[in-house]
Amino acid sequence: MKNFIPPILLYSNWVDRYFRFKRKYLIKKKIIYEKKNYNRIAFIVRALNKFKTIPMYLEIGCDQNDVFNSIPVIHSNKIGVDPNSGGSHKMTSDDFFKQNDKSFDVIFIDGLHTYEQTQKDIINSLKILNTNGVIFIHDLLPVDKIDADRTRYLPGWSGDVWKVAIELSQSEGLDFKIVNIDTGVGILKKNENYEYKKILEIKNKNFDDFYDKYLDQLSIISSLEAFNFIDTN
Repeated sequence: MKNFIPPILLYSNWVDRYFRFKRKYLIKKKIIYEKKNYNRIAFIVRALNKFKTIPMYLEIGCDQNDVFNSIPVIHSNKIGVDPNSGGSHKMTSDDFFKQNDKSFDVIFIDGLHTYEQTQKDIINSLKILNTNGVIFIHDLLPVDKIDADRTRYLPGWSGDVWKVAIELSQSEGLDFKIVNIDTGVGILKKNENYEYKKILEIKNKNFDDFYDKYLDQLSIISSLEAFNFIDTN
């Protein structure tokens, strides 16, 4: 049985090939990104460098610590939350926010890629964001309907996180932009008086709705514009 391949691996390989073929040849509606040699880490570091004192950094969803280990902040000022791997706190974000007593200057949200959980993570993060602080949210511009599905079919997966972008764009007292790289990096700042607007009907919308109706309503900016936005208090 030297060359035996477990059925589950054969199935997984077939599924992967099928969806890659579908993405390449059958799907027409796709997000086109700005081509850059850097990703979300560049924006996070730019925001951290704004602060004259050592900033407080929080990361929700660390996975293999690709981002967390790249953040140049001393250990005592850096917290990473993930229930499975990576970070400094092995717990769900819900549990973390319940017991947390700290506030943060920069927060990066890249946790469970569902609309409901990301919405909760944003609302909780806004409550503990310091003055002139910045929140970054990953995966707001999914590649296509495969990437935007609530079921994960390929290693890279954005889920339906994009739905919070619609709510943030219509919320009062929140300054919100999306950088058109790296499957969409959201940049969020808050005013003293803000109100997160929940849109009940957005829950049942799909990628076609996003692409045809909502995409043009969002403030999508270039990398250069993003750096300028981050630098402005």
